[in-house]
Amino acid sequence: MDRNEFIDKIKGKLDELDNEFDQLQVRADKASENVRHQWETRKLELKEKREQLSARLDELRNDSSGHWDEIKANAEKTWESTRKGLKDIKDSLFGN
Repeated sequence: MDRNEFIDKIKGKLDELDNEFDQLQVRADKASENVRHQWETRKLELKEKREQLSARLDELRNDSSGHWDEIKANAEKTWESTRKGLKDIKDSLFGN
């Protein structure tokens, strides 16, 4: 995968994350008060992870240092952490 394809892939992951976030917000709005409260707390964690991934995307777009492999690895690691955090939030709050 070349640099532009990878950038497109990460951008797609950000879009996917935004969509998931919106869906979880709708579910939380319809859930019990306890779940809504937990969601409000946990969504800050998710937003932070999203911002980290967005920062990695900016690094990928703007890198001219030749450290492509390192930046790519960091972006993949950040996405994996974000994906895992999203799954954990979904499982703990909504049971799926």
